[in-house]
Amino acid sequence: MSLKTMRFNKGEWSELYTFLYLMENPNLNIVDEKLKVVDENTFKILEIILNENSYKIHDDVVIKTLNNNLVKKYNITYISKEKRVLLQKIQSHTKAKGSFNILEVETLINDLLDGKKFKGSSNVKGDLNANVSDNKYNRVVNLSYNIKSNLGSSATLLNASNNTNFIYEITNIDDDIMNYNNSINGRKKLLDRCQFLNDNEFKINFISTEKNVFGYNLKLIDSNLDKILAEMLYLSYSKNEKDIQKLLLLISKDEDEQKFYMKKMSDFTNAVTFGMKAGQKWNGINEVNGGILLVNKVGKVYLLDLVYYSEIVNKYLIDNIKLDSPSSSRYKMFDIYKENNKYYFKLNLQIRFK
Repeated sequence: MSLKTMRFNKGEWSELYTFLYLMENPNLNIVDEKLKVVDENTFKILEIILNENSYKIHDDVVIKTLNNNLVKKYNITYISKEKRVLLQKIQSHTKAKGSFNILEVETLINDLLDGKKFKGSSNVKGDLNANVSDNKYNRVVNLSYNIKSNLGSSATLLNASNNTNFIYEITNIDDDIMNYNNSINGRKKLLDRCQFLNDNEFKINFISTEKNVFGYNLKLIDSNLDKILAEMLYLSYSKNEKDIQKLLLLISKDEDEQKFYMKKMSDFTNAVTFGMKAGQKWNGINEVNGGILLVNKVGKVYLLDLVYYSEIVNKYLIDNIKLDSPSSSRYKMFDIYKENNKYYFKLNLQIRFK
């Protein structure tokens, strides 16, 4: 399929931009949680592996091979020019959401990627795979990276789906209360429905995640993680607070408990970023081992490194994510329903970068 017929959103175009950027700038700048450069000498990209092709970087030339056979050579000057055009077009596209064409780089992309999408299956966590020179130990390592871009709207860490629904039981109510709650509408209906439940002091208990697979994955991280997330999720509406760290404070009785919850949330965000998928049974092993390639608003690419700076990566994630509110109608959040003479409602977990 030719990329002439394909349209990408800003995140997908950013992945292509990162691919071109690393060809021109193979030395990786490692940053801390404040995005200050702490190491620019450890890693250098030698080869990017994409689909069946590899792209070997040699000073002023990128060599594209297929099964170790030469396909084509690209001058870095040409790739740099196309990269600048791509960045300008991404930045000038005013709509944060939706897909669009960039006709000016179609020739290069069709040639470079053989008319294929930059990233293959959406079921794969890693966005870019590379052979990298590790100068600390004078070795070559194969590393997989996620790409997160600030060129568009904030990236989603955990996408909303039926897999991420949490079910709560509500007691001491009847059908009239259920119907009244469900009649509350308007722009702030989720906050208003939650306020109605709180004002009337109905008893609310978390039951389970809707999907057993997601529940299993959470328990693989910690046996009580589903309960921790359920409490934070409800409080995000009860207190109208989406910041992860503030929610952790709300559920903690003391400093020791806060540290405990922070560690569990750090393990969860790490798993969601680098390995776990909500709808697939997870084996506890992360797919991504290199870290996060961050594209800033002016097009610089930095690395949050998992190999030597994993604690910085975890701190960055906790500092820079928040709960998000997905479509209330799609996921029927705070819509009370009745099953076997018991009353329930659902909330959906979605996590986004700030």
